[in-house]
Amino acid sequence: MDDDAKSVALAAELLRSGGIVAVKGLGGYHLACDARNATAVGELRARKFRKEKPFAMMARDLETARSLAVLTPAAEALLASAAAPIVLAPAREHLPHVAPDTGELGIMLPYTPLHHLLFAAGAPAVLVLTSANRSSEPIAYQDADAHERLTGVADAFLVGERPIARRVEDSVVRVGPLGPTILRRSRGYAPAAPAAIPTCRPILALGADLKNTVTLVVEGQAFVSQHIGDLEHHEACRALDETVRDLLSMYGVRPRDLLLAHDLHPQYRTTAYALEFRAAERYAVQHHRAHVASVLAERGAWNRQVLGIAFDGTGYGDDGTTWGGEVFAGSVSEGLDRVAHLRAAVLPGGDAAAGHPVQAAAGFLAQVDGLPDLTRPPFEFPDRYRKAQALLRAGVRTFGTTSAGRLFDTAAALLGFTLPVSYEGQAAIWLEQLARDGRPAEPLPFPFAAGELDWRPLLRAVATERLRGRSRGEIARGFHAGVAHGLRDAAHWACGAHGLDTVVMSGGVFQNTLLIEDLTPMLEAVGLEPWINHAVPPNDGGISLGQAALCALGPGRSSPCTSSPSH
Repeated sequence: MDDDAKSVALAAELLRSGGIVAVKGLGGYHLACDARNATAVGELRARKFRKEKPFAMMARDLETARSLAVLTPAAEALLASAAAPIVLAPAREHLPHVAPDTGELGIMLPYTPLHHLLFAAGAPAVLVLTSANRSSEPIAYQDADAHERLTGVADAFLVGERPIARRVEDSVVRVGPLGPTILRRSRGYAPAAPAAIPTCRPILALGADLKNTVTLVVEGQAFVSQHIGDLEHHEACRALDETVRDLLSMYGVRPRDLLLAHDLHPQYRTTAYALEFRAAERYAVQHHRAHVASVLAERGAWNRQVLGIAFDGTGYGDDGTTWGGEVFAGSVSEGLDRVAHLRAAVLPGGDAAAGHPVQAAAGFLAQVDGLPDLTRPPFEFPDRYRKAQALLRAGVRTFGTTSAGRLFDTAAALLGFTLPVSYEGQAAIWLEQLARDGRPAEPLPFPFAAGELDWRPLLRAVATERLRGRSRGEIARGFHAGVAHGLRDAAHWACGAHGLDTVVMSGGVFQNTLLIEDLTPMLEAVGLEPWINHAVPPNDGGISLGQAALCALGPGRSSPCTSSPSH
């Protein structure tokens, strides 16, 4: 047995015995352990500082994957495709230590020779295979950096000699009621061009600060980068700069020739980066319009008049408040006008409320009359709720919001999610799973009138039903059905008022497949066609493509090109 084979055999043996191995991959290092060994997975969580966020797994083969999750033919085709993404699918095997509080598992198949060698050498049939980093940092991909950052996390390193040219994480895909949707677009997909934008000018769109990607448009082809990450971390900001320079070099674009698109938020890190960049022209794009435009860009529907619904956690609005529950009418070429929205609430503590559902709840529930003392059973809100109420009374650090994400957080808090979140979207994911575990229920009231979706009756009903002792699963199911009915009513009214028949849905809230399952037939029943993202994520990972489209073809920005780019 040669030295390479011995190294692989030793790594497989260590994995069988409950160890953690750093494995060098295509776009970075992974941390691997036996997925069915709860002790090993718990140790990995502790070392990686990853409390509850689900881990991805690699199954030895398709038959093993089938034993783990319920796989549709479309899901199996994705697993076996050349892109070989992580595919989210309903769990068949119960692995709560791998994926707490969710009924889905993220599974991929071996996609490098080293993966196949590990399994052939006797590694466990199902491995946790997660990005080699500490929580929320970019993946380690350079050997020296990996050894420095992962010493004390990994028990051993399995390292090939070939250097990794650029940092690329695994892609994540889910098959939903309207087809496959990419939730993280990276290895296997990036930096391919998911759209062609008819413009002669090179455009660089910098995306958002969370789930950052960038898009470079060259000769009409929109190349969307790999997932970069959350720019609150210094390493992610470095990765942004590396990715931008890499793309410009790859396609021979000079910075001074660029049109530069960035988010409207004046305090985003991408905005600061844009202001320091020596581009020919800069163009600020409102966050939620970019969400809607990303769907239209995928389809090349520049002049299609649509109703666009953008539901997410946060984005800077035209009026300087935090938007997140927006309805637009129009097109990329003529502009997207805000025609409806969620009723405004107040967020105590601003963005900090995103990490604490009860803090967000204080802002929403301040407008709901007749509530009991929520610090007492069955709600038992912690002291943070009282402190948030005090901020509201004092009018200190309070900010207006129409955030749909915080609305879902409030419902989750009322149904028992009262701890801080340990990863983005956790409370909403918990709420969706609670609803899936519950019996079908009548929709709770979520009325629409005068361009506003009023969540006060919806939240009052959630609290009242909980106080009456109704099962939390049924209430959660009624909440989701109520949101779907309210959106259907808003879409039906707005489409009628503006002569539209297409409803575009984007933003992180539309990663909720239960909401899509409820809403799609309701829209179709009133003659409306639903469109969602497929080629780029509905979350902020798709923002850069929408920015590029609006920068190129938005009102007053039509391209002077006389012909369309070649495909």
